[in-house]
Parts: sequence; C-alpha cells; structure tokens
Amino acid sequence: MVNADPIVEELMSPGGEFEVISQGSIRIFKNAPKNMSVIFDNARKYGAIEFLVSGDIRLSFDDVFGYADGLSFWLTEEISKIKGKTIAICMKNQPEWMIAFIAIINAGGVAVLINSRGTGESMLQAIEDTNCVCVIGDKARLDVLLKEGYKGRYLSADNFPKKSNQFKATRTESDEVACMFFTSGTTGIAKAAVITHGAFISGVMNTQMAMAAVLKRMALNYSIDVETLKSQMPQSGSLLIFPLFHTSGCSAIFMTALINGGKLVIMDRWKPEKALALIEEEKISNFGGVPTMYWDLLRSPDFEKFDTSSLVSVSCGGQALPINLLEQIQKSFPKAFIGAGYGMTETCGAISQAVGEAYLANPSASGQILPMFDVQITDDEGVSLANGEIGEIWVKGATLMQGYFNRPDETAACMSRDWFKTGDIGKIDDQAYLYIVDRKTDMVISGGENIYCAEIEQILARHKDVLAVCAYGIPHSRLGEALIVSLYAKDGLSEKDILSFAINNLAKYKIPERIIIQNKPFELNAMGKIEKNKVRETYTKLFKKEQK
Repeated sequence: MVNADPIVEELMSPGGEFEVISQGSIRIFKNAPKNMSVIFDNARKYGAIEFLVSGDIRLSFDDVFGYADGLSFWLTEEISKIKGKTIAICMKNQPEWMIAFIAIINAGGVAVLINSRGTGESMLQAIEDTNCVCVIGDKARLDVLLKEGYKGRYLSADNFPKKSNQFKATRTESDEVACMFFTSGTTGIAKAAVITHGAFISGVMNTQMAMAAVLKRMALNYSIDVETLKSQMPQSGSLLIFPLFHTSGCSAIFMTALINGGKLVIMDRWKPEKALALIEEEKISNFGGVPTMYWDLLRSPDFEKFDTSSLVSVSCGGQALPINLLEQIQKSFPKAFIGAGYGMTETCGAISQAVGEAYLANPSASGQILPMFDVQITDDEGVSLANGEIGEIWVKGATLMQGYFNRPDETAACMSRDWFKTGDIGKIDDQAYLYIVDRKTDMVISGGENIYCAEIEQILARHKDVLAVCAYGIPHSRLGEALIVSLYAKDGLSEKDILSFAINNLAKYKIPERIIIQNKPFELNAMGKIEKNKVRETYTKLFKKEQK
C-alpha cells in the first residue's frame, strides 16, 4: 500500500469509514455496497433538493428517480429477460442520459455508453460490437443511426415514460457487469471496457475517500468535527463539461454529485463564455477541465465581466498543466484548491491524484498513487524497475476492467495476471508521485534516440505565445522517424522564434525536424485531447514527398 497519510490510514483502518481488507492480491473496501442500485437507493434521501440543471430544466433528486423508475418499468416490459443484456445510451449530455443510466442498471441491464460525438458509422459499430438489444438516444443521434442502417429497438429521450412509483431494483452481484465504457480511440478503433458493479463502486469510493480525507483535514484546521463542518457548507455545485460516456464525466462527476447530494449544471458543448456565465449564475464550486479549457476561460475577453469567486476546487485531467497556465490559474482563482490526477477508462477512474499543497509541491507529476492501487514501472520484458527509472506503467487494483468485450486477444495482450499494462510510459519517485512521460505507442525513435512526445509538448507549451502543442513522429528515410511539432499559437510567433526556444530548452537530439505554426485551434476529441492521429495524417504525405 502506497500512502503514509495518517488521515487516510485512519479512514482505511479496521472500523474506519473506508475499512480495507485483502481479497487475493488486491485490496477492497470491506463495507462497499454490493451493487450500484444500493448507491442509487441511498441517494433518494435527498428528495426535493435540486440535482440537475440543464438550460431551463431544473430537476430534483425526486424528479430524477421518479423518471428513472418509470423507465425501468418500461425496460422490463419491453425487453424479455433483461438481466445482463446490453442497452446503449447514445445522446449528448442531458438529464435523460443520467436517468437512462440509473434505469438500465436498476432494471438489471448493462449500460453501454456510446461516444455520441462520433460519426454514425462509429456509433453503429459500437452498438453492434456490444450486441445491444436497445438504444436510448436523443433525436439527433437516433436520426443519424437510422440513416446509417440501424434496425433495432430504440427509445427517444423525447418520449420517456412518465414518472412511476419506486421501482424495486433487480438483484445484482458485485462481480456482474454494470456498464461498458469505450476507450477514447485516439490511437485506433475504440474498444469496450467491461466494468463490473464492484469495479465501478470501488472507483467511486476511491473518490469518496479522497474527499473524506480533505474534509477531515479541514475540520481539524477549524477545530470542529466533520459533521459540523458539513452542516455549515452550502450545497456543492459542479459544472459538467466532460462527456458522460467517459469515466471522468460519469463516475468522477455525476456519481460524486449523486452520492453527496450535489448540484450538477450540464454543458453538452464547450463554450468558454457560457461556462463563465454558469459559474456566476449557479455559484459553481467545482470545475474540472483540460488545459485547453482553462486557456479558453482565462483568455476570454469576457473573463473579468463574470464573478468566479464561488470556485473552491479546480482540477485538471487528461494531461499535465503547463507551469505558465498553473500560475495563471492560481492568480485568477485565488480561493480555489488546485488538483490533478491520472486515470484511464480501463481503471474506471483515477490511479493517482494530488490536491492543494500536495499538488503544488510537485505540479509536474500526475499526483500521488492512490492507496487502493499497486503501481509498478516495468521494462520491455515486464521486469519491475527501481524508483526514478522510466518504463511502462502497470496497475493493479479493484477498479480494473474485466476485459475488452469480445476481444480476448487484446485483453490478454494488456494483462499480466492481475496487472494491467497501461501503455503509458512513466516513473515513480520516492514520495509515490507518478510522472507520465508519454504513451508507449507515441514515442518517437529518431536516429536511435527515444524521444517522448509528452516531454516535448510540455516544454514548448511554456512559451508565452504558444496555446497548444502537438508533437508526433513520421517515417524518415535516414532517421527512421522524424520529430514534428505542430503549434497553435498567437499571431506573430515565427518558426524561428520557437526553434530558438527549443534549442535553449531541449537536448540537441530532441529538436524538432519541422515546426508547423497555425493560428486556429486543433481538432479535439470528446475529452478535449488533440486528435493527434488526424494532425499526423494531415502532414504525413507532405513530409514523405519532401524526403524523396
């Protein structure tokens, strides 16, 4: 177990709120709910408290569970022997998405979370690959799917059944499948990661335990007990930006708000000025986004027009914060705790994280390894390396996926007994901070030297005129691969300027062969990450022609 925090150890100790026991080679929460329906039922206690806000729609916890119960009844009537059958959710971020998620799981089905921002072809492929017997979607996605040739059963979000009395959830065990998340697909065809009730609950409880530790530390600082502190705190408000079909949106934000009685304000598309307006109007206390979103907020010409003082927690996921951006966030949101973490679809949430002083003490890291995980760094033969050495990150813990649905070969390739091979390159220091260096499949080997694209991106992002960086390799007749860097930058930045910056900050062999500067943003995937494969494809033909 990697954690010496006495508060966390107390929470995990025998009789503690999050008591931990061993199950084989992993650690589990002794008193974890048996299935997700137990979590849903516990949240019904919030009753008339406001839960979901989407435009002019405002729903209480009673409203959400009432609609979910009605949909659960409909599902059990429409789908024979529904238990264990896969049902797709294919819609933008909206209240009906969360209602459908609760309803499917309570009915005993498996919620398949489709990337609703994909093409009709990719959405249909995901539905067919996971053998879905029904699709619950919004009109826009259903129209696209029908045009693409979908012929199965479906229900539109516009035609949800009316509210019903409390639905008695189908009995489900912790090792049964609850849902499927698709990998982001930035490096290939997306695969469905199969998540059990137990794995999902463990991921949620990891987040809950981290929050409980923060509250306990705050209570100690104020010399009061935790319950008194909670009673004095207003309802938390979170801005939901991450897509619900991703673990960050579904597990870390939606489920956390549901468990804690928080308010979720929904954005189905990122618009910085709209986000600023919602932060002010809804008194948002928690904001999580990727670096691109923070730059958009801070550089918005309307930033100073809005009151953002309600923010007490800001976090970054997906990639590290450049130091210049971190400094700007600290200056612009002085009351907020800043945090960051690292996780994957296959781990159903964060593996490492740090908040406040722990994060600021080491902002180049992706947080400290969470106590419920074992993490090791390995060489190409799978041999564990010492702290400080760079290799592939392997993870073991109760939140791991069961495997990729109907892909036994790919599942076997990424597993070594209880260990999951993340495909990420990193290192661990003596304080259990985890550093992400690059994707294993994204490393450029140029002239026999290994160049980690993430390092290049992080360093060049420090230039004051650079807004986003995408580093990648292309085939090269002499070097094997050539390092190319595409930049989204402010007007006026020249190739000569950034090359000079690179020479002053990078080893000679890491200097890019070619720098492309553009004055428009990169195309991003649903998680706000640059679609690197598309950037590479755009220029590969040009570079091949130049090398002949």
